[in-house]
Amino acid sequence: MQEFEINASDDVKERTFRLKALGNQWYQIFNEENEMVGEIRIDQENHQHCETKGCTLDLPILNSIRKNIFLHKVFAED
Repeated sequence: MQEFEINASDDVKERTFRLKALGNQWYQIFNEENEMVGEIRIDQENHQHCETKGCTLDLPILNSIRKNIFLHKVFAED
């Protein structure tokens, strides 16, 4: 399984998250303490949409994570 780190921020703070690809566009999200804080699924047809399971993160952080997953995938394909 592919793992990578991203930085995500809300209006207050930037944080680092480790993501683990689970397949079918699902990713586990781990915080700085290596605790799983939820799962996110990226919609390939509409990058503005995502699905989550068990997330304990606020919406601004989730939106930043979603955007950074998309950017990671774009740059990884280059």
